[in-house]
Amino acid sequence: MADVLPKMSKLYLSRIVESFLKDVRLKTEEEMREIILKNIDEFQNSERIVKNLNFLESDRDIALVNEMILMSLMEQEGYVLAEDELFNYVENLEKQILEESQDSAFIKTSIPEDALRVYSSVLSAAWKKDDSLNSHEINMLNVLRQELGLSNRDHYLMECLVGRFPQKGNKLHSIRQIEKSLKDLQTRGLILRFKNNEAYYIIPNEIASTIRYELGSELRNETYLNLLNDLSVTQLKSILLPIGLNVSGTKNTLIDRIIKHNILPTKALNFLNNSELKEVLRSLDGARVSGTKEEKIRNIVDYYENLTSTRESDPTDPRSRLYYFYEDLAYRNYKPLRINKIIDKDLDIERYFEQATQYIFEKKLGLELVEMIGTKHADGKLQLNQKDTVLWDNKSVEKPYNFPDSHFEQFLGYIRSENTRVTLFLIITAEYTNEAISKAQKLKAFSDEDTDVAIINAADLKYVADSWREFSDMKEPQFNLQVFNLTGELNRSTLDSRMAWAIQ
Repeated sequence: MADVLPKMSKLYLSRIVESFLKDVRLKTEEEMREIILKNIDEFQNSERIVKNLNFLESDRDIALVNEMILMSLMEQEGYVLAEDELFNYVENLEKQILEESQDSAFIKTSIPEDALRVYSSVLSAAWKKDDSLNSHEINMLNVLRQELGLSNRDHYLMECLVGRFPQKGNKLHSIRQIEKSLKDLQTRGLILRFKNNEAYYIIPNEIASTIRYELGSELRNETYLNLLNDLSVTQLKSILLPIGLNVSGTKNTLIDRIIKHNILPTKALNFLNNSELKEVLRSLDGARVSGTKEEKIRNIVDYYENLTSTRESDPTDPRSRLYYFYEDLAYRNYKPLRINKIIDKDLDIERYFEQATQYIFEKKLGLELVEMIGTKHADGKLQLNQKDTVLWDNKSVEKPYNFPDSHFEQFLGYIRSENTRVTLFLIITAEYTNEAISKAQKLKAFSDEDTDVAIINAADLKYVADSWREFSDMKEPQFNLQVFNLTGELNRSTLDSRMAWAIQ
C-alpha cells in the first residue's frame, strides 16, 4: 500500500477510503493517503474482505466480471496488470472457459458424471424462469456446488452448456461492462488503480492471501508448476487416479494434465497422506511441518505462493536481486527471504540489507561510495563536498525501531571519529517510533558539529531510488543529497517536497 498510494489520484483514493471508513470527509490526497495507512489493520481485516467478496446482491454481470477480474489479477506475480492487459486477460479467460465447455472429453474427465447430471439439471431449472438468478437461487447453487465438491470453474463450464456464460447466448462481456466491475471492486476496497506512465490495477499484498483462498485461486500457474515439479511421479499419479484421469506418460505430461483439468492445489495435495505431506514440508526451507492435514496443505501452498520469478534487473550485479527484497530485509521477513533463497541463515540479513543499500546509493542514485577503513564505522559514506560527508547506517528490525541508547552512543562515535564534518547521518530501518524521531533530534544536539540526523524507512528510500528522476526535466539529472539533509523523519510527503526543489 505504501508503494501504490503515492501513485493514486484523489478520485481513486476516495473510493478506497469510502470502502472501509464511513463518514470521513477529507480534502486532500495526502490526508487520504495518511488515513488509509493509519487504518491499515481495518483495511486488511479478513472479515471485511470476505464480506466485500460476497456479490450475491450484485447485478449478475457485475458479479461475474468481478470474479473474472480478480482471477486475472491473481494469476500475475505482484497481482498487478496494466489496464489494457487486464481487459485482454478477462476476455481471454472467458473465451478459454467457453472453449473448454465445448470439449466433451474434457468435461467428462473434469466433472464427475453424477455431479454433472445433478448440478446441470438444477442450474437449467434456475435459469429457465427468466434472464437472471436471484440471491436465493445463487445461494442454493453455491451450497449444492460445495456439497458436490465442484469448483467455481465447474459452475462456469456448466453455465456455458446452458448458454448462460458469460452472458445469454454465450456472449462475451464488453469493455464498458468490465469498467463497471473495476469501479465496483474499487468501491469494495478489493483492488486499487494507480498510474505510472500508464494506468494499472492491483490487488494490494495486504489482502491478497484472503482473496486468494476465498476465490479458490490458490496458486499462480507458474508457482503451481514449481510445486508439481517437486512432487514425484508416483505422487502425481495418486492425484490423477482417484478422479479417473489417465496416469500414463512422462512427468511433464502428468503435470500438464493436472493443470489442464484445473485441479486446485489443495485438492491435489489432499490426495497425499500425512507422511507424504510432512516429507514435502521438510524439503521446504523454513516451512512449518507440524499441524493438521489441512494446515500442512495450507503451509505448502503458502510457501509456493511466496516464490517469485524475479531475476536480477542487472545480471552483472547480484545486489540488484537483494534490492528487489529490500523491504523484506529491513523487516527481517524470514519466510520470503528463505523461500527465495536470498538468505541461508538469519545472520545474513543485516549484511545483505547493507549491500542492497550500497546498491541504491551507487547504482540507483549514481553516487560514488567512499571506502571506509577498519570495522568500527558506519555502514556507508558519501562525500557531499570537500569539507562535508554523509554517513548512513542500516538497522533491520522485527518491531518498530526505537533508537536504543546503545545505538545513540554508537552513532555519536561514528560522527566524532570522522576527519571531515558529518553534515548528515542517515538511519535506514523498517518502521520507527516517535521516540526514535526524538532521539534523532537529540543526537544532532550532541554531535557538536550540527549534524543533521534523519530516519527513513526502507520502502521510502526505495521509492526515492525508483522515482527521483521523474522530478527533473533534465535529460541526465544528478541526484542531490540535500533531499535527505534534515533532522527527524523523512516520510513520503517530505521526500516529494524536497525532491521537487532539490533535483533540477
